[in-house]
Amino acid sequence: MYSAVVMDEAHERSLNTDVLFGILKKVAQKRRDIKLIITSATMNAEKFSVFFGNAPIFTIPGRTFPVQKFFEKGPVEDYVDGAVKKAVAIHLQQPPGDILIFMTGQEDIETTCILIEEKLKTLENAPKMLILPIYSQLRSE
Repeated sequence: MYSAVVMDEAHERSLNTDVLFGILKKVAQKRRDIKLIITSATMNAEKFSVFFGNAPIFTIPGRTFPVQKFFEKGPVEDYVDGAVKKAVAIHLQQPPGDILIFMTGQEDIETTCILIEEKLKTLENAPKMLILPIYSQLRSE
């Protein structure tokens, strides 16, 4: 038997998650021993609290880091190729740091990683880059 349910990223709402919240609300009303933990960095916590019978709100301060955004001046024909070119240019022209690229799915992520690695291999004396893909189907190891 479960004693707690954690719902993360509650701000990413859809019909399915809204139905699930309704079901969890009824479960919590019938099972006083169950704990619902709903998390999000950006949700309206007060609305969720009221929906769940004025449940307590805990605010946990996050960490922020300085971020610099780089954009193309105009549209690109191939967004994967454009992301590869921009990432390599940033890597070569900016001081050491991290580059975060958001892509539309696993195939684009894997292709972008491969193309960045291939591009850097063709450049003489390019600084090393650790390329780490992240997507939901990625194996844990």
